[in-house]
Amino acid sequence: MPAIEVRQRTVYRAPSRGRTFLTAKAAARSEAATMLSRKYAAERPEYDDIGRMTYPGFHWSADEHLVRVHARLVRLILKRLKESQ
Repeated sequence: MPAIEVRQRTVYRAPSRGRTFLTAKAAARSEAATMLSRKYAAERPEYDDIGRMTYPGFHWSADEHLVRVHARLVRLILKRLKESQ
């Protein structure tokens, strides 16, 4: 029968999300996504009276340029983390 073990591990905290992650990359992605969401707020789609969509809404992940900005932010956050250790 397997036994339960207690282990201590390093976790990474994303302060803007208030969460902890098991990998530094996941925490960096979360931080970068939060930074972009604050600057480029998401918009819901709009519909008219009959139910037709008049405006499809907006999210930063749909913009090709902002996806590249997100990747760049992730790299910079990870670089800053490595320099601080």
